[in-house]
Amino acid sequence: MNTPTGDSKRRKRHRLGIILAIVFATALILGTGPGILLVNQPRPILGLPAIYTWGLLWYVVEVGVVLTAALFVWKDDESDS
Repeated sequence: MNTPTGDSKRRKRHRLGIILAIVFATALILGTGPGILLVNQPRPILGLPAIYTWGLLWYVVEVGVVLTAALFVWKDDESDS
């Protein structure tokens, strides 16, 4: 039987999972899609061409989403107690 705190934790994990999925999808779209058109200029940012910096930024966002999901969302219900 589930306790109210267990259900609350599950709802919070579900909501966090949805937010992370939206952030990840946005990073995928902006990293390789129309976002490239925003930075496709020959000026350097942090010593790298702007387009490489743009790609690295979204790669870091994607890695952050996966790590956050692994630590807080992808857990068994038994380990919550």
